Amino acid sequence: MSYTRLFKIAACRRLTQTIPLRAAPSHFRAFHALALLSAVAFCSVSVFVFAGPQKELQKGAEEFVRLIEARNTAALQNRFSEQGTSFVGTAYVPSKVSLSPEEIRKDFETKTGVYCLFFDTTCFRAEDSKERTQQNGRALNAPLGAITDLLATAKAKRFVTYNNLNNGKVTLLLSDRTPDTARLGQDAVNFYFRFEQGQWKLRNVEYN
Repeated sequence: MSYTRLFKIAACRRLTQTIPLRAAPSHFRAFHALALLSAVAFCSVSVFVFAGPQKELQKGAEEFVRLIEARNTAALQNRFSEQGTSFVGTAYVPSKVSLSPEEIRKDFETKTGVYCLFFDTTCFRAEDSKERTQQNGRALNAPLGAITDLLATAKAKRFVTYNNLNNGKVTLLLSDRTPDTARLGQDAVNFYFRFEQGQWKLRNVEYN
Protein backbone atom coordinates (compact mmCIF):
# COMPACT_ATOMS: atom_id res chain seq x y z
CA MET A 1 0.00 0.00 0.00
CA SER A 2 1.39 3.43 -0.98
CA TYR A 3 2.29 6.17 1.49
CA THR A 4 -0.40 8.36 -0.11
CA ARG A 5 -3.03 5.72 0.55
CA LEU A 6 -1.89 5.24 4.15
CA PHE A 7 -1.96 8.98 4.76
CA LYS A 8 -5.44 9.21 3.26
CA ILE A 9 -6.75 6.40 5.44
CA ALA A 10 -5.23 7.95 8.56
CA ALA A 11 -6.70 11.34 7.67
CA CYS A 12 -10.14 9.88 7.12
CA ARG A 13 -10.04 8.03 10.41
CA ARG A 14 -9.05 11.23 12.17
CA LEU A 15 -11.82 13.19 10.45
CA THR A 16 -14.49 10.69 11.35
CA GLN A 17 -13.50 10.22 14.99
CA THR A 18 -16.31 11.24 17.33
CA ILE A 19 -16.17 12.74 20.78
CA PRO A 20 -18.66 12.24 23.65
CA LEU A 21 -21.61 14.49 22.89
CA ARG A 22 -23.96 13.87 25.81
CA ALA A 23 -22.60 16.83 27.75
CA ALA A 24 -22.25 19.09 24.72
CA PRO A 25 -24.74 21.89 23.91
CA SER A 26 -27.38 21.10 21.29
CA HIS A 27 -25.99 23.61 18.80
CA PHE A 28 -22.56 21.94 19.06
CA ARG A 29 -24.09 18.52 18.44
CA ALA A 30 -25.76 19.83 15.26
CA PHE A 31 -22.48 21.34 14.05
CA HIS A 32 -20.65 18.10 14.83
CA ALA A 33 -23.17 16.05 12.83
CA LEU A 34 -22.72 18.35 9.81
CA ALA A 35 -18.94 18.11 10.08
CA LEU A 36 -19.12 14.33 10.31
CA LEU A 37 -21.26 14.13 7.15
CA SER A 38 -18.74 16.33 5.32
CA ALA A 39 -15.91 14.08 6.44
CA VAL A 40 -17.72 10.98 5.19
CA ALA A 41 -18.30 12.66 1.83
CA PHE A 42 -14.63 13.64 1.62
CA CYS A 43 -13.48 10.12 2.34
CA SER A 44 -15.94 8.66 -0.16
CA VAL A 45 -14.48 10.86 -2.88
CA SER A 46 -10.98 9.94 -1.73
CA VAL A 47 -11.73 6.27 -2.24
CA PHE A 48 -12.59 6.97 -5.90
CA VAL A 49 -9.58 9.19 -6.49
CA PHE A 50 -6.91 7.31 -4.55
CA ALA A 51 -8.02 3.68 -4.33
CA GLY A 52 -7.21 2.66 -7.90
CA PRO A 53 -6.31 5.52 -10.26
CA GLN A 54 -4.08 3.32 -12.40
CA LYS A 55 -6.84 0.76 -12.88
CA GLU A 56 -9.39 3.45 -13.75
CA LEU A 57 -7.00 4.97 -16.29
CA GLN A 58 -6.24 1.59 -17.84
CA LYS A 59 -9.93 0.80 -18.06
CA GLY A 60 -10.51 4.07 -19.90
CA ALA A 61 -7.64 3.36 -22.30
CA GLU A 62 -8.91 -0.16 -22.97
CA GLU A 63 -12.37 1.21 -23.79
CA PHE A 64 -10.80 3.77 -26.13
CA VAL A 65 -8.83 1.07 -27.97
CA ARG A 66 -11.89 -1.18 -28.24
CA LEU A 67 -13.76 1.66 -29.97
CA ILE A 68 -10.90 1.95 -32.47
CA GLU A 69 -10.87 -1.79 -33.13
CA ALA A 70 -14.65 -1.82 -33.56
CA ARG A 71 -14.37 1.19 -35.88
CA ASN A 72 -17.06 2.85 -33.78
CA THR A 73 -16.41 6.33 -35.11
CA ALA A 74 -19.53 7.89 -33.57
CA ALA A 75 -18.59 6.87 -30.02
CA LEU A 76 -14.89 7.56 -30.58
CA GLN A 77 -15.55 11.19 -31.52
CA ASN A 78 -16.93 11.76 -28.03
CA ARG A 79 -13.67 10.55 -26.46
CA PHE A 80 -11.53 13.48 -27.61
CA SER A 81 -10.85 16.20 -25.05
CA GLU A 82 -13.15 19.20 -25.10
CA GLN A 83 -10.01 21.33 -24.72
CA GLY A 84 -8.55 19.98 -27.95
CA THR A 85 -6.25 17.09 -28.85
CA SER A 86 -2.62 17.24 -29.94
CA PHE A 87 -1.13 14.84 -32.49
CA VAL A 88 2.62 14.35 -32.12
CA GLY A 89 4.62 12.57 -34.79
CA THR A 90 6.83 13.00 -37.84
CA ALA A 91 3.92 12.68 -40.28
CA TYR A 92 2.32 15.71 -41.91
CA VAL A 93 -1.11 14.35 -40.98
CA PRO A 94 -3.26 15.74 -39.40
CA SER A 95 -2.94 19.22 -40.91
CA LYS A 96 -2.27 20.85 -37.52
CA VAL A 97 -0.54 19.73 -34.34
CA SER A 98 -3.61 20.51 -32.21
CA LEU A 99 -7.23 20.18 -33.28
CA SER A 100 -10.50 21.11 -31.60
CA PRO A 101 -13.34 18.57 -31.26
CA GLU A 102 -15.15 20.32 -34.13
CA GLU A 103 -12.11 20.00 -36.42
CA ILE A 104 -11.75 16.33 -35.51
CA ARG A 105 -15.43 15.69 -36.29
CA LYS A 106 -14.96 17.35 -39.68
CA ASP A 107 -12.02 15.03 -40.43
CA PHE A 108 -14.17 12.04 -39.51
CA GLU A 109 -17.01 13.25 -41.74
CA THR A 110 -14.71 13.78 -44.74
CA LYS A 111 -12.54 10.75 -43.93
CA THR A 112 -9.34 12.77 -43.97
CA GLY A 113 -6.64 13.74 -41.46
CA VAL A 114 -7.39 12.30 -38.04
CA TYR A 115 -9.72 9.68 -39.55
CA CYS A 116 -6.86 8.42 -41.76
CA LEU A 117 -4.47 8.31 -38.79
CA PHE A 118 -6.85 6.04 -36.90
CA PHE A 119 -8.52 3.97 -39.62
CA ASP A 120 -7.01 4.16 -43.12
CA THR A 121 -3.34 3.48 -43.85
CA THR A 122 -3.75 4.19 -47.58
CA CYS A 123 -5.09 7.72 -47.17
CA PHE A 124 -2.76 8.31 -44.20
CA ARG A 125 0.26 7.65 -46.44
CA ALA A 126 -1.20 9.51 -49.43
CA GLU A 127 -1.98 12.68 -47.46
CA ASP A 128 1.41 12.62 -45.77
CA SER A 129 3.26 12.06 -49.06
CA LYS A 130 1.44 14.96 -50.76
CA GLU A 131 2.14 17.39 -47.92
CA ARG A 132 5.72 16.13 -47.45
CA THR A 133 6.47 16.77 -51.13
CA GLN A 134 4.98 20.26 -51.02
CA GLN A 135 7.05 21.17 -47.96
CA ASN A 136 10.18 19.37 -49.15
CA GLY A 137 10.16 17.25 -46.00
CA ARG A 138 12.56 14.49 -45.11
CA ALA A 139 11.76 10.87 -45.91
CA LEU A 140 10.32 8.75 -43.11
CA ASN A 141 12.45 6.10 -41.42
CA ALA A 142 9.54 3.64 -41.45
CA PRO A 143 6.30 3.54 -43.46
CA LEU A 144 3.22 4.99 -41.82
CA GLY A 145 0.44 2.75 -40.58
CA ALA A 146 -3.01 3.61 -39.29
CA ILE A 147 -3.60 2.74 -35.65
CA THR A 148 -6.20 0.09 -36.60
CA ASP A 149 -3.59 -1.73 -38.69
CA LEU A 150 -1.03 -1.52 -35.88
CA LEU A 151 -3.60 -3.13 -33.58
CA ALA A 152 -4.56 -5.79 -36.14
CA THR A 153 -0.96 -6.94 -36.61
CA ALA A 154 0.07 -6.63 -32.96
CA LYS A 155 1.91 -9.54 -31.35
CA ALA A 156 0.64 -8.39 -27.95
CA LYS A 157 -1.47 -5.67 -26.38
CA ARG A 158 -0.19 -4.38 -23.05
CA PHE A 159 -1.16 -1.18 -21.29
CA VAL A 160 1.42 0.64 -19.17
CA THR A 161 -0.13 3.48 -17.18
CA TYR A 162 1.26 6.62 -15.58
CA ASN A 163 -1.37 8.50 -13.61
CA ASN A 164 -1.54 11.93 -11.98
CA LEU A 165 -5.10 12.42 -10.68
CA ASN A 166 -7.12 13.83 -13.62
CA ASN A 167 -4.37 13.35 -16.20
CA GLY A 168 -2.65 10.17 -17.28
CA LYS A 169 -0.38 8.63 -19.88
CA VAL A 170 -0.89 5.16 -21.30
CA THR A 171 1.73 3.42 -23.42
CA LEU A 172 0.10 0.75 -25.56
CA LEU A 173 2.74 -1.89 -26.26
CA LEU A 174 2.10 -4.05 -29.33
CA SER A 175 5.05 -6.42 -28.98
CA ASP A 176 7.25 -7.94 -26.29
CA ARG A 177 9.40 -4.81 -26.13
CA THR A 178 9.50 -2.61 -23.04
CA PRO A 179 8.32 1.04 -22.96
CA ASP A 180 11.99 2.07 -23.25
CA THR A 181 12.74 -0.04 -26.33
CA ALA A 182 9.37 0.01 -28.15
CA ARG A 183 9.16 2.03 -31.37
CA LEU A 184 6.36 4.54 -31.75
CA GLY A 185 4.30 3.88 -34.88
CA GLN A 186 5.60 0.33 -35.14
CA ASP A 187 4.95 -1.50 -31.88
CA ALA A 188 3.82 1.26 -29.51
CA VAL A 189 1.49 4.25 -29.27
CA ASN A 190 1.38 6.77 -26.44
CA PHE A 191 -2.03 8.06 -25.37
CA TYR A 192 -2.47 10.95 -22.94
CA PHE A 193 -5.88 11.26 -21.30
CA ARG A 194 -7.70 13.86 -19.22
CA PHE A 195 -10.64 12.93 -16.99
CA GLU A 196 -13.59 15.01 -18.23
CA GLN A 197 -17.33 14.63 -17.65
CA GLY A 198 -16.90 11.20 -16.08
CA GLN A 199 -14.73 9.77 -18.89
CA TRP A 200 -11.07 9.54 -19.83
CA LYS A 201 -10.75 11.66 -22.98
CA LEU A 202 -7.81 11.88 -25.35
CA ARG A 203 -5.80 15.09 -25.09
CA ASN A 204 -2.62 13.95 -26.82
CA VAL A 205 -1.36 11.04 -28.93
CA GLU A 206 2.20 10.19 -29.98
CA TYR A 207 1.90 7.91 -32.96
CA ASN A 208 5.32 7.77 -34.68
